[in-house]
Amino acid sequence: EEGFKVIVYFASEGPTMCFHEEDAPPGSIKKWKDYCSSINMTYEEGVAKLVVREISMRYKRKISGWWFDHAKYGDIKLLAKEARRGNAGAALTFNHVEGGQEHLPDGSRLLKRGTSAEDYTFGHPTPLVKRSPDWDGNESMIRTIENHGPYLDGSLAHMFIPMQEKWHGGKPCFTKAKITDWTLRVVKAGGAITWATALDEDFNSIPEIQLDQLETINRVVRRWKAEEKEDEAEEKEEL
Repeated sequence: EEGFKVIVYFASEGPTMCFHEEDAPPGSIKKWKDYCSSINMTYEEGVAKLVVREISMRYKRKISGWWFDHAKYGDIKLLAKEARRGNAGAALTFNHVEGGQEHLPDGSRLLKRGTSAEDYTFGHPTPLVKRSPDWDGNESMIRTIENHGPYLDGSLAHMFIPMQEKWHGGKPCFTKAKITDWTLRVVKAGGAITWATALDEDFNSIPEIQLDQLETINRVVRRWKAEEKEDEAEEKEEL
């Protein structure tokens, strides 16, 4: 009703939990691999054909896109095929860079097309273990969008950054001025930006300080868009 688009976050390794094996329930990884083997599938095929296909076909056009994490543990081409089975127009990206991630002299990540299967860049900042999300070095991604976007080798330039110290929690690290400035610059350049908020232990509420920042971003972007329409209307009148 509100016109929101749903983007599915999916860990490409699925039940094998290759990236976080230590967190997997005892025996679960072996059971999954054994089951896939019993139906003549590799575990990568099982994740794509049994899990992603089910989600894609169940929700179809209700899903507008997918963001695949830890993509090196999955079959990217097969994941893309199954993700689009229910909606051929779904936008996809994968947290992986073919040939390896490139960095700028200051250590920040170079924003670039990562895989041939993506529609938009996965957009992660410099790893949080090295730098805070609000580190000025991460602004290099914005400059890339401003100078070379909004498409990078055919992939929509997109940034995906947490508003706090860690992906799911921790202290907020952006000032309202900075988070608004970064967002507006990306939008004005034709790119896209996703902010990951902190969540409570039940994953159902956002801290008030971040909700206030999101509302401010919304107001600022809407105001800019309104001003753009007014300018366009005035230009037409002059013609």
